[in-house]
Amino acid sequence: MVIVRIGAVVLAGGRSERLGRPKQLLPWDSRTLIETVIDEVCRTPSLTAVVVVLRLEVAEQLGVQPGESLGCARVVLPEAENEGCAASYRSGLTALGDSRLDGVVIVLGDQPGLRAETIEQVVKVWSASGAPLAATRYRDGEGHPLVFGKELFGELVALRGEKAAWKLVDRYRDRVLWVEFDEPMPRDIDTEEDYRAVREAWEGRARTEGCLLTRLPEREKGGVGDRREGNAE
Repeated sequence: MVIVRIGAVVLAGGRSERLGRPKQLLPWDSRTLIETVIDEVCRTPSLTAVVVVLRLEVAEQLGVQPGESLGCARVVLPEAENEGCAASYRSGLTALGDSRLDGVVIVLGDQPGLRAETIEQVVKVWSASGAPLAATRYRDGEGHPLVFGKELFGELVALRGEKAAWKLVDRYRDRVLWVEFDEPMPRDIDTEEDYRAVREAWEGRARTEGCLLTRLPEREKGGVGDRREGNAE
């Protein structure tokens, strides 16, 4: 049996300018938003290794330093702080040891609704396909996780600016493996209004599953952007 080595990069190295405070540190039950996302990624059985890209000041507020672990994820810094998400891809692939990987999964650090089962399904379908890359198609749009095969690593790290991974998806659209889910796309958090809406949706789901989250203080509450290209940066 051929062993496929898949790494994951959690993108959480941005400045959260629209929110006005680090979204990675937003309260989410007894943890932070980024810890919630990482916990879900860590539940994905097919992943060989996970890294999370964080700004230094955010990592320090989480009590970790570069090279240390947050959950199962090794903390790395973006290669260049003002370049956008492309710098996070370079840092993430370098930290994973890209020469030893068959593919890498890209996950946004501000989508707490993304489930490990979704990541696992995308990885399994891609691993059996031979396609150079895979993307996820939900009922209401295209989104993450994305998977890039090692033949695209060079192009991935050569990209610059924001929305970098989607530039490759658009460039190779006729070769993308689309993994479809008959469910809404997990919503990302960019503003206080997004935070309130995503939390309320999460709490509603938790009630039905019998595990209600800690109530969010009113001052923390505050629609949800449903853009195709969520940006955790």
